[in-house]
Amino acid sequence: MSSDGSIPGGVGGGAGYPTQSIFYVGVVDVAAALAAAEKLGGTHVMGPEGNPSGKLVVAHFRDPEGNLIGLAGPK
Repeated sequence: MSSDGSIPGGVGGGAGYPTQSIFYVGVVDVAAALAAAEKLGGTHVMGPEGNPSGKLVVAHFRDPEGNLIGLAGPK
């Protein structure tokens, strides 16, 4: 996250990734938030992984209805 608490944006996807919309939830600890989502019925999709700048960690999960949700934070 940036110093003002916002999440830096970007364009992802490309070859091998389906077309989709995703929103990100800013969290303090991505791994802990992903574990909590899985405990509540979410399904792990990817991550946690650092972005190329090394300043942001992201993960994706699907909620029980199949919606893809992103998590982003400093660790």
